[in-house]
Amino acid sequence: MTFGHAFEDAPAVWGVGRVVVDGLITPWPVAQADIDDEAESLAPRLLTLGLEAGGLVLIVSLLSEAIHVVPLEKAAGKVGALYSSADATPFDAFRVASLVRQLEAQVVLGVSAAVLDGLEDAESVFAGLRNVVTSDEDAHGRLTAAGLAPRRWVKLGPTSAIEAADGLHYDDTRWQVEADPESGELLITNVFPRLTPCDRFRTGVRGAVLEPGRIAVS
Repeated sequence: MTFGHAFEDAPAVWGVGRVVVDGLITPWPVAQADIDDEAESLAPRLLTLGLEAGGLVLIVSLLSEAIHVVPLEKAAGKVGALYSSADATPFDAFRVASLVRQLEAQVVLGVSAAVLDGLEDAESVFAGLRNVVTSDEDAHGRLTAAGLAPRRWVKLGPTSAIEAADGLHYDDTRWQVEADPESGELLITNVFPRLTPCDRFRTGVRGAVLEPGRIAVS
């Protein structure tokens, strides 16, 4: 083994994240190639949210969501945009509000019920954004009730689906999604190589496949 191979080449495992399904945590190792490919895949999804070159997306998340979040951060760079980040907790909600205003974010992605619990007036914080994207149904319902039109960020196992005007979109060139005929749960299979493969892996998301690459949740 050469010095360069040992100390300069990217490690085989970029990191070990987790996929949570109905409270059950599955450790999920990913490679650098997985992260890079997911970023390539998600870049068009950010464009559908109205993120422009030179604009900024604020990504609100938890550290445990890194395998879903880091590709979104890299995807922002691929469309010539910037990103900033905040924690998806009530305690960091003040920072979400501050960054939205100070950085003039075009899109906020990952707003959860926990974040809303820490905001006194979510409507004033998120009004005027191109899009605010929620990470759970509680937050989606509360923002809708406040008169906003939020979109959804849904984690399908190790990948992400982002809502556009015509439904939730995932990359069907890299993933196959099908609905279990009995439970209606969406199952995912990788069709593009991944360090950790999955074959009809349970996502915990109930819904329907409208067509390859587009789903609805229930």
